[in-house]
Amino acid sequence: MHRLYSKLEQIPVTFPPPLNFLFIAILLYIGNGNTLIPLVAIAVTGWLTVIVVYILAKEMFGSEKTALIAALICGLYPNFIFYGGSFYSETLALLWIVGSFLMLAKHIKSANSIYTFFSAILWALASQTRAGLHYFSLFIAALLIVDVFKKEQKIKLSSGVVFLGVFWVTFFSIGIAAKPISGENVFNSKNGVAAITLGVNRIMTPCTDYGHVKGNLFYDINHLSGERWPTSSQIDPREIVEMRTPPAAVKLITFALQDPLTYIGNSIIKLSCFWSPNQYIISYIKSQFPGGFITEALCFVLALIYIGIVLGGIWGLFISRDPLRSIFISFIIFYCILIFFSVGNSKLRLPLMPFFIIYCSFFLICLRDGSWRIAKSNKMLAILTVVFLINSIYKYREIRLSPPEIYVQKVELCTSLGFPKTAISLLDHINWYQYTLKQKERLEASKIKAQKMVINNLNQYHADKLVR
Repeated sequence: MHRLYSKLEQIPVTFPPPLNFLFIAILLYIGNGNTLIPLVAIAVTGWLTVIVVYILAKEMFGSEKTALIAALICGLYPNFIFYGGSFYSETLALLWIVGSFLMLAKHIKSANSIYTFFSAILWALASQTRAGLHYFSLFIAALLIVDVFKKEQKIKLSSGVVFLGVFWVTFFSIGIAAKPISGENVFNSKNGVAAITLGVNRIMTPCTDYGHVKGNLFYDINHLSGERWPTSSQIDPREIVEMRTPPAAVKLITFALQDPLTYIGNSIIKLSCFWSPNQYIISYIKSQFPGGFITEALCFVLALIYIGIVLGGIWGLFISRDPLRSIFISFIIFYCILIFFSVGNSKLRLPLMPFFIIYCSFFLICLRDGSWRIAKSNKMLAILTVVFLINSIYKYREIRLSPPEIYVQKVELCTSLGFPKTAISLLDHINWYQYTLKQKERLEASKIKAQKMVINNLNQYHADKLVR
C-alpha cells in the first residue's frame, strides 16, 4: 500500500501523505482487521471537527448564536457526512486544519507564541494527511509577520519564524518516522510535479467530477486502453519526475508558453470544476440510484445547499472584520493558484468548506440584524456573486446527465478527439447500463467510426514503415 502508482499516469511516487493510511492501518491492526473500528474512529473525528468549528466560530465573532449555527450546518452538511463514513483522508485533515486555524485566532488575539507553536504542529499534521497544504505554511508565516508589523509598527519575525520552524521540524519528523513504511522520506515533490505536468495537457484537463465527460475520459485513455496521445499534446509525466526540479520547471514553462491561450483556457476550466456545485455525494447518489424524480430532486437540493453556503460565506467574509479574515482570503487564493497550475475537481475544495460555513453563519446573523446592508454597494462582492452563480448554473448541467448518457458521450468524444482504441475498449463494457434506442444507435455509429479509424491508423503505420 505504501508504494502507490498514481491514478494519474502510473507514476511511481509516494502518494498521498502517510498519516491517514497510518491512522487506518493502526486501527485495523488493533481491531484484528475489522473495518468497523476505523470507520467509527473516522466518524468520531468528524464529530470532533464540528466541536472545533463551534469553538473557532465563537473565538472569531464572540457570538454564541453564530457558533451554534456554524456547528449545526457543519454537522448536517451532506458532503461532510458522506466523507465521515469513508476512508478518504479529508475527514482527518479537516480536524487538523480547523484546529490550526483556531490556534492562529487565539495567537492573533493574545500574541501568545504558545498558540503559534501548536498551530504549526497541527498544520504539519494536516500537511502529512492531505497533499499540498505544506506550501501554505509560507503564507501563514508571512501573514503573521505582517500582523505583528501592523500592531507594533516594526518588524518582529518571532511569530512567523516560530511557526515556520516548528512546522518544518514536525513535517520532516513525520516523514522520517514514516520512512520504514514508505521506503523513503515522505516529502516527495514528484507528486506536485506530476500534477503540474498533467495540468499542461492541451487536449483535456483531468477531472473526476460526475458528469465531466472530458475530464473523466483522461483516465480512461491512460488506463483502459493505454492509447498514445498525439504528438505535442502533452509532456510525459514519467519523463518529468526523473528530472531535477530546475530543468523540469523550465521544460514545463516552455511547453505552456508555446500555446498560452490553450493553457489559460484549460486552467480556467479547472477553476470552474473546483467551484462547481458538483460533489462526491452527488456522484454516489447518481451512480447508485440512477434516474427518477427523487434522485434528481435530491441532487438539486444538495447543489443548492452548497451554493447557499458558499454565497453566504462570501458575503459574510466581506462584512466581517474578524482576526482570521486575511488568512482565510489567502487560503482561498492559495487554493485557486494551486488548481490553476495543477488539476482541478470539486473534491479538492473540501478544506475550505468549514470556513465558508462559519462565515455563512455570521452572514445569517447579519441578515437578521440588518448589518449585511453595508456590503450591498461593494462592486467586487457583486462581481464574485454573479461569476459564482453563472458557473454554478453552467456546471449543474453536468449533474443532470444520466450515467448511460455520460458513457455514450465518452465514446463519442473518443472518436472525435482521435482515440479510437479507447472508444472500442469502452464499447466492450457497454452492458454496465441500460440504454435508450437513440443511445444504442449513437453507440453503434461510434463503433463503426472507431473501427474505421483503427484500420486507417494501421494502414498509415505500415505505409510510413515502408517509406522509412
